[in-house]
Amino acid sequence: MGTLNELTNSILVQIPPAARFTPEDAQRIIDNQAALLTFEDAIVAGFYEALYSHGPTKAIFVEGERPDREETLRKWWRRTVSGPFDADYWGWQALVGLIHVKRKVKNVMMIGMWGWILTFLREAVTNEASVDDELLVSFERLAATVKALTAESYLEHYIKALQNATGFEAKLLERMVATEVDDLVQSVRGS
Repeated sequence: MGTLNELTNSILVQIPPAARFTPEDAQRIIDNQAALLTFEDAIVAGFYEALYSHGPTKAIFVEGERPDREETLRKWWRRTVSGPFDADYWGWQALVGLIHVKRKVKNVMMIGMWGWILTFLREAVTNEASVDDELLVSFERLAATVKALTAESYLEHYIKALQNATGFEAKLLERMVATEVDDLVQSVRGS
């Protein structure tokens, strides 16, 4: 797997360019920073209300940690609307995948909450006359890029942990998975 930076770069180049976050998207977000910063309190409160009001996501958290998690989201939001979107930023997003393995945050939860963020922004931006009309498109490409980094990092780190725990080489594990997947596909198809 290599370093986190190598993993991040290998994930980024696999995202189709039409879906990937661009320098123009970065500039658009930074240009709208003032308006976006006004959403911080509402985004943090709403995000964690959504997580804490749902049993499976609430179970991720330990008693008393919400203020720390909210502060982490605040830091992410401020950095996201301020830039820069550099190797450190993208590496941070890939690191989230590893942290999610440790915390047992499923990709379905992460992808769902990205949907929540985009819905929140769509509603907030609609009421904000000073915001660039293409801002939501930039956030959609940001979401696609971050979700790809987080989900693939999650998978790669999970597989690496399995390899380390079992002592299986990558090729052997891949063959075993391929065989099992073939069997699962056949059982689903009723063959």
